[in-house]
Amino acid sequence: VAPVPLEDPHSEKDVLHRVAAGNEHAFAQLFHAYYEQLADYVFLLTRSMPLTEEIVQDSFTRIWIHREQLCVVANFRSYLFTVSRNHTLNCLRGLAREAQKKHEWTAHYRSETEGETAEETALRSQQYYQLIEAAIEQLPPQQQKACLLSRRDGLSHQAIGHEMQLSRLTRDEVKRWL
Repeated sequence: VAPVPLEDPHSEKDVLHRVAAGNEHAFAQLFHAYYEQLADYVFLLTRSMPLTEEIVQDSFTRIWIHREQLCVVANFRSYLFTVSRNHTLNCLRGLAREAQKKHEWTAHYRSETEGETAEETALRSQQYYQLIEAAIEQLPPQQQKACLLSRRDGLSHQAIGHEMQLSRLTRDEVKRWL
């Protein structure tokens, strides 16, 4: 069934009320009606297709989780784009913080290792990896598996969720673990 065009405010209001009532078909209509526009908008902010896909999917997931609020939304497009913009900015801030921490750690590590011999550097690396292994061993089994799939195998959050046969909502937990 082709999605109902949502340009008509009455049609959109009807779809929003059905989504608020838990109608998955109506939610699919919203998703198909707005996905491309939203992805284009988010891509302009992120310049990353993988990050864009994740943010758009997360935005629609948030809409579904908070669907009861849709009955009072006057302009769904504005609401959706605001939710997505805020989530995008939070993601970008998180990436910037992560990059800054990596930069600070690298600068600190370089200053500490300056003048070390190759043997001292190898010993430091070995101790570092032993510390990581010990920390991983302290995690619950599912978190251990997710961590190893991420760190050792280089899998994305989505691939880890698929590999571990996790639902979408559980996959969001994987992101928090890592």
